[in-house]
Amino acid sequence: MGSEDAIRQAVIIAGGLGTRARSMTGDAIPKALLPLGGVPIILRQIRVLAREGVQHVRVLGGHLGSQLEPALGPEAEKLGITIDVFVETSPLGTAGCLTTLNTTSGDVLIVYGDMLFDLDLAALARHRHQFPAALTIIAHPNDHPRTSDLVVQKSGYLQRLLPRKTPRDADWRNLVPAGLYVASDQFFETLLPGQPADMIHDVIPGLLERSIPVAIYDTPEYMKDTGSPSRHAAAAEDLRQERVHAVHLSVRRPAVFFDCDGVLNEDVGGHGVIHPDQVKLIGRAGEAVRLAREAGFLAIAVTNRPQVAKGLLDESGLDHVLGRLEAELAEDGGVLDRIYFCPHHPDKGFPNEIPELKINCACRKPGDLMIRQAMTELPVEKSKSVIIGDSLRDIGAARKAGIWAYGVRTGYGLRDEKSYPAAETDIPRPDLVFDTVYDAVRFQCGYQDIGQDLFGTIHQRLPSKAGPLLVSICGRSRSGKSTFAHAVERMLSESGRRVLRLELDRWILPLEYRRPDMTAEERNRVELYPEIVSMLRQSGQVEAPGYDAASRSQRKDTTTYDARDAEVILLDGIFAGHRSIREDVDMAVFVEAPQQTLLNRFHNFYAWKGLTAAAADGLWASRIQEEWPKIDLQRASADIVINLEEAIL
Repeated sequence: MGSEDAIRQAVIIAGGLGTRARSMTGDAIPKALLPLGGVPIILRQIRVLAREGVQHVRVLGGHLGSQLEPALGPEAEKLGITIDVFVETSPLGTAGCLTTLNTTSGDVLIVYGDMLFDLDLAALARHRHQFPAALTIIAHPNDHPRTSDLVVQKSGYLQRLLPRKTPRDADWRNLVPAGLYVASDQFFETLLPGQPADMIHDVIPGLLERSIPVAIYDTPEYMKDTGSPSRHAAAAEDLRQERVHAVHLSVRRPAVFFDCDGVLNEDVGGHGVIHPDQVKLIGRAGEAVRLAREAGFLAIAVTNRPQVAKGLLDESGLDHVLGRLEAELAEDGGVLDRIYFCPHHPDKGFPNEIPELKINCACRKPGDLMIRQAMTELPVEKSKSVIIGDSLRDIGAARKAGIWAYGVRTGYGLRDEKSYPAAETDIPRPDLVFDTVYDAVRFQCGYQDIGQDLFGTIHQRLPSKAGPLLVSICGRSRSGKSTFAHAVERMLSESGRRVLRLELDRWILPLEYRRPDMTAEERNRVELYPEIVSMLRQSGQVEAPGYDAASRSQRKDTTTYDARDAEVILLDGIFAGHRSIREDVDMAVFVEAPQQTLLNRFHNFYAWKGLTAAAADGLWASRIQEEWPKIDLQRASADIVINLEEAIL
């Protein structure tokens, strides 16, 4: 796209009485000059506009507007742009005031004067080129969609506008006009000079009635109304925490990809959710999404919706289902930046199915097209991104996309191996499994804190080590050793180190082969450990038998661990520091946690495996007596002992 398509003009609507802000302005200054972080908000707006290539800014003032020109003149000179101030003699509303402007030509960015924002205007201009329209509404999801104006879009264009004060009988998608627009000459020609008009209540509905195209630009960038004391304080805190420019489209950041049914909301079985009333959030799901966004991650849902292809749910019905999910999440502060859905289904034979949607596609998980589409449209930092899912399909999509994969024990609980597509050659394994989505997000937000000490130690030792550094991470069952090992694995990998994490649990003897009198070492097949370590050292490859933790049974597939190119090998298992291999291990770490923490995790883990509470208690007692003393012998020879009481399993 050439520079002639760039947005070079802006209008800041800085009129209005500033009633909500009067407790802050004292009615002594216009609200546009109200300091935010020590700088009047209108100056912050103009600086962003100038940085993004805007050359001419027209400011439409109103109440106390005579103060604007002397305040803005020095800024215009410093930035090398033109700023013109117009003061309306009588209020004309958020759209009527635009008729007081001189002639405009080309696209004009319209900004409400109390908005703190930071937008990539080049990306916005590209969108305008792709979706030409008289007006483009810049929109985003927010944390209170049920009390906000909403736009309903299809294929990038506005279909309906739902003002916040108009009663609604359903939840719609969380897409809210942000108080910024891009207008063309055609838009300005529709305005009636001197006539009061509101953008939301008058002008945009009029454009829809006349079938004049209105485009929607959905962006995850920062836009916040600062007109009330509470919003002003929140925006000031965002500035202090450097959150405003951090979400600019030019800044790449990790994404958390969420599956929906079974992860964010309860899985209802059968054909899945086909009515909004079936949407029931899983505990702390909204909090999990909020935590991800507060940590600076993009929060993106990727969900298979075969109900559409089956004819059980039409496009509007899906909007209401997803709108209900978004609204319920928002009640707890959880805002999804985007939802990508696959409407296809490969199997035919449903009474009301949609033939054109009954296809094999690349977007239905374990296909990764939805993830790849998100990476194309949003500034996703791939190497630190994760998916959180309850199905092996989610894990398979992550593997294809090349991102980390975390399972949860809700929903399918990764027990859907029998329904995994037969065309797929391997059943994928998650990097970690957590009890809930909240636990998984907590780990995503804190893994660097968990693994920092060992990561630093490994980095110090690597330059002097010939061949791979072999590190064992051992400890009692449910102590957090796998969580810790994966945290270190991620940090090493994301810093450019070649690392292999070998899970010794892959060699656990399946339940059907165990004898009642077997010891913990026999169940874990510790007798094979010297050979495993030797093979890693000599050939760099070792093949692990299949073991399914959920059913404690034999898996058909095997896992090949290839350490030929590894700088670091992490051995992860309760006996990873066993005396039989201790001399061959360069560094041993013993992970421990308080007994009550272990008990809580143990019960959650074996409930997922299908054991009753009584059966789990019996197993717990036997582990304390027979397993713990042997595991704890490794503590004395460990180089590092670490307590992970707060770590998430």
